[in-house]
Amino acid sequence: MQIKDKYYKNIERLLYNYNMLKINIEIADKQLEELKNEDGMNAITYDKEKTSPTFKITSQTEDTAMRNIAAEDLIIKRKEKLKNKLEIIKMLLDGLNEAERKVIEMYYFENLQWWKVAYEVKYSERHCKRIRTEAIKKLSVGLYGEKAME
Repeated sequence: MQIKDKYYKNIERLLYNYNMLKINIEIADKQLEELKNEDGMNAITYDKEKTSPTFKITSQTEDTAMRNIAAEDLIIKRKEKLKNKLEIIKMLLDGLNEAERKVIEMYYFENLQWWKVAYEVKYSERHCKRIRTEAIKKLSVGLYGEKAME
C-alpha cells in the first residue's frame, strides 16, 4: 500500500511532537490558573481618563476583565483542541498490533535510538524500521482515510 508523502510526514510530525503537545496542555492549565489569580484591579488614576466620541467612559478594570475573559476562552479552546489531538493519536495507536505500537512508542515518545528499540522488541533494527513504516502507513489511513492512499 502506497501512502501519500504529505500524510506520512504529518503523522510522523504528530508522533514526534506528542510529548510537547502534552506539555502544552499543562502550560495551558498554568496560564488559566494565572489568569484566574489576576484580578485586574489597579489604583484609580484620572490622568489617563478620556471620553470617546460618544462620551462613554470606560473603566480600566472592565477592560482588563474583558481581556482576561477573552484570553481565558482562547486558552480553553486551544487546550481542548490539543486534548482532542492527543485522544485521536491514542485511538490510532489502539488500532496497531502490539509490536507496531511498541516500536512507535519507544522511538517517538521515549526517544530511544533504533538499537535500543530493536533490543527491547527483540527484532533487528532493519525490521523495526520496516515495522515503523508500516505502522505509520496504517496511522495515515486511520487519520486521513482513503485520501491518504495513492
